[in-house]
Amino acid sequence: MSSATRKTEWKLEDLIALLKGFSALASFPENLIHELAQASEILELLPNTQILKQGQMNEHLYFLIEGQVGIYVDGGRVSKMQKHGDLLGEMSVISNHPVGATILTEGPVSLLRLDSNIFLDRHRPERDHYLSILYRIYATVLSEKLNLTNQKAKHFEELTVQLTATQTELQETNQNLEKKVDERTQRLEQQNAAMQASVNKLEEANNSKRGLFQKLIELDQKHLSPLKTFLDEVRKRHPDEASVVEARRVVFDVQQLLGPIASQYSAEQAMKSKRVLLADSNKKQQMIAKMALGGSGVELDTVSSTAEGRIKLETTAYDLIFMDTATLDLGAFAKEKLPAVNLVLMTSDDVPSYLGALKDLALLPYIVSRDDNDRTFTVKNIMTTVTKLLSQDFFGLEKYMSWGVDVQSLPVISSKGRAGIIQEVDNYFGKVGIRRVNRERIHVVLEEMLMNAVYDAPTDIDGKALYNHIARTQELVLKPEEQGIVRFATDGMLIAVSVQDPFGSLKGSTILKYLDANYSGMAADINTKEGKGGAGRGLHQIVENADLVVFNVDPGKKTEAIALFNVEVKEAAHQNSSFHLFIKS
Repeated sequence: MSSATRKTEWKLEDLIALLKGFSALASFPENLIHELAQASEILELLPNTQILKQGQMNEHLYFLIEGQVGIYVDGGRVSKMQKHGDLLGEMSVISNHPVGATILTEGPVSLLRLDSNIFLDRHRPERDHYLSILYRIYATVLSEKLNLTNQKAKHFEELTVQLTATQTELQETNQNLEKKVDERTQRLEQQNAAMQASVNKLEEANNSKRGLFQKLIELDQKHLSPLKTFLDEVRKRHPDEASVVEARRVVFDVQQLLGPIASQYSAEQAMKSKRVLLADSNKKQQMIAKMALGGSGVELDTVSSTAEGRIKLETTAYDLIFMDTATLDLGAFAKEKLPAVNLVLMTSDDVPSYLGALKDLALLPYIVSRDDNDRTFTVKNIMTTVTKLLSQDFFGLEKYMSWGVDVQSLPVISSKGRAGIIQEVDNYFGKVGIRRVNRERIHVVLEEMLMNAVYDAPTDIDGKALYNHIARTQELVLKPEEQGIVRFATDGMLIAVSVQDPFGSLKGSTILKYLDANYSGMAADINTKEGKGGAGRGLHQIVENADLVVFNVDPGKKTEAIALFNVEVKEAAHQNSSFHLFIKS
């Protein structure tokens, strides 16, 4: 660090000189700089010191003097700042909303901290004068960030050119491949042409933020994702082909650039102007929900009782209603008023404590577990649930993981093939360093999910089960149209394993019935009563061994069971079993 940043005592003239050197303040008059200096102080921070915390309120502006800081959202590092004069915390001060990201020092850091109350604790017209100063600082910083965004856009264009060149090399290589690959290459060329057309349109819409985001999403979903899937298939047949590996890498790099932008924009559009009611007797959970949805475009109302909820429903139409177990009876009244409204039970109670109440309901709500001791987990649950329900996009383990995770997949063909699938999944997680204790839990969960996909899920056109009466020791080979798929991945924080089937035959009442039988000690009798093979403990085993289980069902079309595990095993991790239930109506 320079000698300037090692000063043990900073005089007023030192602070004035320092403020003048910041680009955001370079054009400010001398008298304004003098007033800002009087409300400033210097911070000398050690490595790994928290400057701002996501979700907390902030009353200070921070100017970076020297050093580097990391920007973290939901625990993941998304950016860094290291330029002299970089401004931190301005959005939370301007908007009076909680901080949107955690900021940590990544080495020794010097900061100038400016108390925003100099702008706010004033009487008019002096307050207006100081607020104008604050907005002027913000406008200057925003202009600099927009210039940086333009530079990144130029970098994206360069990557697109590289991608096009790599695709051309891939086309030449594919001419020597087998006939089936050659046929797929022809489709790839058509996709590439469509993608190039999309890129051209994207460049024309660069002056429009909305147009830019829409085109980026179209590029990812319609072109890059199918292209990556195709390259994965080609790589399996030709693992040593360098051009295929390089093409896949370039596609993946471009997707990583587009991902955060597209995901954020899609979520914003799905939630824009939607109204959500949270009926929760816990004031702390109400505050967490406000922080989770603040700035998302959702209009959130909170109540603490069923009576308060009824009053709200008399005058307001909601798209989504969250309830806890104490306000669960609000659901029936809400459905009378708003037949199309989505209802969600969000609870941290033990599963057995609310199974009875759910079984007695005429209409089963969506179910979401939360952890009262883990605010990050609860915020993630709220955001994911709201996005899923308002967009009606239920499926995919990616929704619970960091963007850009590389998902592996395997087909479910027969009962005999279960062992091979489990072994391949175990080998994959072993290679990436997942501890044995977690891999053993994954083994148990995946075994049960595969049993369900093979024996319980298949139904005929009338919805009648085809194979669930068969003993689980009897070998069964599924027809091509009956086969499911196993997907698995890790982002370094969570491990995810899912099994999908093409039937959508799993019912919410079935889940509740089997869990209730297991928690009440009646598991040995339930399959006998139902005329099914097996011991009747599969769903219970899945829920008890995973940190979180998500059931997504599109009746008659598809079922997906997702099991999530923390990479770092926590003490008493399974004290409260957690599961989510989403069934499309």
